[in-house]
Amino acid sequence: MATSKAEGLEKGIAKTIVITGAGRRMGKQLAEHFLAQGWQVIAHYNTRSELESHPQLTQLQADLSDPDAIAQLSQQLQSLGPIHAFIHNASCFQPDAAAEDSVEHFQRHFNVHVLAPSELTGSLTWAEGAAMVNISDIYADIPNQRFAVYCASKAALQNWSLSMAQRWAGKVRVNVIQPGPIQFLPEHDEAYRQKVLSQSLIKQELGYQSVIDSADFLISNPSLTGTVMRVDGGRFVTNRYEQTFSNH
Repeated sequence: MATSKAEGLEKGIAKTIVITGAGRRMGKQLAEHFLAQGWQVIAHYNTRSELESHPQLTQLQADLSDPDAIAQLSQQLQSLGPIHAFIHNASCFQPDAAAEDSVEHFQRHFNVHVLAPSELTGSLTWAEGAAMVNISDIYADIPNQRFAVYCASKAALQNWSLSMAQRWAGKVRVNVIQPGPIQFLPEHDEAYRQKVLSQSLIKQELGYQSVIDSADFLISNPSLTGTVMRVDGGRFVTNRYEQTFSNH
C-alpha cells in the first residue's frame, strides 16, 4: 500500500525517515520511493551510493561492521531532528566457508544486523507516532547450515525488534519484514532462478516493490507493532531448499 504525498507531510513539514543500506539495490529503491512521497530522507550507505542528489536527501557514509563508525553515525543522527520512521535495511551476507577469520566473520554479521540498529535507534529523537521497520530474512526462521552466522544474526535482529516493540510500546511501533526471493542479481543464471522460483507458491520474482509496499503499510498503519511480515511468495510453507547433511 503506497502512502500519498499528503500522508508524508505533517502540518506542512516533511516527515523524516532514516534508511540504512540505502546506497544501492533495495535500499536505493526505498529511498527514492520516500523522496517521491515528500519525505525528508536520511540515507546511510557503506562504500558507495547510487542515489542522485535531491533537496530532501541527506547521505551519510558509515561501515556498520565497525563499532566506532556506528557510534559516529549515531552522533550525526542525533543532530538531525525528530525521526518519524526508521528502516534498517543494511545487510551483510557471506557463507561461513568463505570466512578467513571466524571471529571477525561472526562480529561483522552481528554488528551490521544487531549492534547497528540497536545503537542508532537508541539515541534518536523520535517524533510522535514513529515507526521502525527492520528487514530480516526468511532464514531467521529457516536455518541454512551454509550461512549459519548470517541466519543467526538475522534471527537476533528479529528477536531484538520484537523486544523493542515491547520496550517502546506507546512511543515507537516496531515491525519486521522477512523477505524471501525478491530480486535476482545479474550473476544468477536461469537454472538457479528456476530452482528458487520452484520453491515459491507464487512462482514469480517479487521485485523490490513488494518490500516497499510492505514497508509503507507497516509505517502508515497505526495498529501494527510486534509484527513479522513474510514477503516470500509463500516460500515459508513449501519445501524451501535442498541441503545435504553429514554426521561429522
